[in-house]
Amino acid sequence: MLYDMCARYSITKEGLVIQIGEYEITINFGTRFNIAPTQKAPVIIPSTKGHYQAVEMKWGWQPAWSKTLLINGQSETVLDKPTFKKFISNRCLIPADGFYEWTADKTPIRFTKPHDEPFCFAGLYLETVTQPQDVEIKEQKFIILTTTPNKTVGRFHDRMPLIVKSGHYDWWLSEGGMFESVLNFPSKEELNWCPVQRALNKVGSEGSDLIRPSQIQKDLL
Repeated sequence: MLYDMCARYSITKEGLVIQIGEYEITINFGTRFNIAPTQKAPVIIPSTKGHYQAVEMKWGWQPAWSKTLLINGQSETVLDKPTFKKFISNRCLIPADGFYEWTADKTPIRFTKPHDEPFCFAGLYLETVTQPQDVEIKEQKFIILTTTPNKTVGRFHDRMPLIVKSGHYDWWLSEGGMFESVLNFPSKEELNWCPVQRALNKVGSEGSDLIRPSQIQKDLL
C-alpha cells in the first residue's frame, strides 16, 4: 500500500561508526528517532586530502521552479534531469539505522538491517550563500536518492531510499566515475520491518517510545 516517499529516518545510537575504506567516521550529533524534512541531520562529505567528515545539513531544498520542498530524487534520472545533474559532483552519504514508510491507514513501518547495523543512503547536497545586512551566511542542504524497492519494502511502497553497499561508500564519495556503479547497483539486501507507533507521524515528536512495536491491520499486508 502506498502512502509517502522516503520522508523519515532515524539514528537511534550515539557514536554510530561508519567505515569508509580505511577511515572511520563517528557520528556524534545525538540520537534521533524521527528525522524529518527541514530538520538538520548529519551528512558525510569528502574533506581535504582524501579524508571524510560528518557535518550537519538541512534536509530538503527548494528549486526556483518548485512551490514544494524537494527531499528525494530518483536515482534512475539523476544524471539526466537538470535539477540534479548540476549537483552530481556534490555527492554525500546520509548515515541511518532505520527508515520509515506508511500503510494506507498511516501506520508507520520501520525498516532496519539485521542486528540493527548502521547504513548510509546516497544523497546530493548544495550550498547556498545569503548576505543579510552584509553578513555572509552559508547553508548546506541535502536530498536522499531513491530507487526501486527490494522485496521487503515493496510490500508497502514502490520506492525506497537508495542504500549504498558498505564496500561502495568510497565509490560514491570519490572523484572518479565509480559513483555510477552505486546508482546502478544499490544494496537490495532484505530488511527487517516492524509497525511502530503512530505518534511518529507528527513532525517534532521524538524519543525511543516511537519505535515500540505496534499492530497493523491484516488486510494491509
